[in-house]
Amino acid sequence: MYDDNGAPIQRRTHLTDEAEELRYLALELETDHDAYVSRGRAPWRGLSGHDPLDDIPDEEFGERQWEDWHDGMYDEDDPERPRRRRPSGREVDIVPPVVAPVTVRVDPAIAAEFAARQAEATEGPSWEVDGGRVTVIGDFKEWFGPCIECGQEFTQRRPASQRRKWRRLCGEECSTERRRTANRERMRAVRADAA
Repeated sequence: MYDDNGAPIQRRTHLTDEAEELRYLALELETDHDAYVSRGRAPWRGLSGHDPLDDIPDEEFGERQWEDWHDGMYDEDDPERPRRRRPSGREVDIVPPVVAPVTVRVDPAIAAEFAARQAEATEGPSWEVDGGRVTVIGDFKEWFGPCIECGQEFTQRRPASQRRKWRRLCGEECSTERRRTANRERMRAVRADAA
């Protein structure tokens, strides 16, 4: 069945004689043979037992065809587009969940105890690494050394348990400049090979 614009019309479900026979077969299996038959599905035919369009009243079913026609006529933000309405009470637009900023809360007693322990901490072992010097102070490690791009001295601090390479560049500007220089050198080498 098609509407005036050639679009297929959604039809309410009408069970055929064959589907009715399957319902009676399921009822017979349950009553006479104590078999369990799923209410939502007849697996031997693959039929779904519930159509969501059966739950809506006839007025709303008719309105859906009218809305589908306007969907084809207007853009979503067009002021001429009629406002959607659902007589059965369901909303068309889904309200997204509220996104709140994440707040990390630390128990004040634990934070105070940690700060007091860290204030009393003395310098532990110290060793040279590539481009700087690492010193253990309480529960933290500190790296001190020059930036490989601008030569300015800077310090990094991280928990003593972490085992990863230390940054050799002091900030975003030096990192960007280093990348640009490397790209220039690479392109210069490519042009020299091509010539």
